[in-house]
Amino acid sequence: MRISSVSMPFLALAAGAAGFYLRLLGLDVFDKLTGLPKRGEPITFALIALSIVFILVFIIFSIIVFVKHSASSGFENAFGTDPLSYPLVFTLIGVAWLGATVKYYLDLGTLWPIPVVDLIFIVLSAFSAISIALFSIEMYQDPRRKSKFTLSVVPSLFMCLWLVVLYRRNAANPVLLSYCYECLAIITATLGFYFTSGFVYNKPAPGKSLVSYFAAIYFCFVTLADPHTLAVKIIFASLIAINVVHSSMLIKNLQLKEN
Repeated sequence: MRISSVSMPFLALAAGAAGFYLRLLGLDVFDKLTGLPKRGEPITFALIALSIVFILVFIIFSIIVFVKHSASSGFENAFGTDPLSYPLVFTLIGVAWLGATVKYYLDLGTLWPIPVVDLIFIVLSAFSAISIALFSIEMYQDPRRKSKFTLSVVPSLFMCLWLVVLYRRNAANPVLLSYCYECLAIITATLGFYFTSGFVYNKPAPGKSLVSYFAAIYFCFVTLADPHTLAVKIIFASLIAINVVHSSMLIKNLQLKEN
């Protein structure tokens, strides 16, 4: 599976780049006055078709993994945490995410008092960024420490909150096409964190993990084309990096099942 540990994450990135381009072109189908999409636009159907095709590819690959391969119990065994690159990469990702959270807060500086939901969002986002970095360091120093259990679930809680915030902001929005890809990006990234923490709790699910990682890479990349603030785009880019690294590490350490 060593070739796939590079090729499959790269395929997910390539698919995401293609989806990003189509989404960027597809933003022109929305009427600037009403916000409603124009009917029968080929670019809209092209992105939907591309998404379906690549999600099916990811699912088929994950099924093959489920049938033929297994993952060791325990995060450090299933992912093979590297003593240098793993904590370094995830510390950098955590710093970038934390910086984006600070910028998100500064962008809300004109709003006072800041809405409670946004304050909770900022706090949990900061905790997630810190927990990602600390988790990678803990797994390198001593994976037996119990703090890894708490650190592994914090990002999942934040992503669930983000999904609630997205729903609150679009509850009255009749144009599902305007935010459906962002919703899918958050959902798949949430599942990615959820299944990753499953390895920490000795509940490995490599097939489900991989399809979540690849789908998160794809949809987060597509969502970068939407008119988000720079802070939100940095968080989505961080999610892409996290899922690329985790998918590559997991595939690289898969083991063939004995007949």
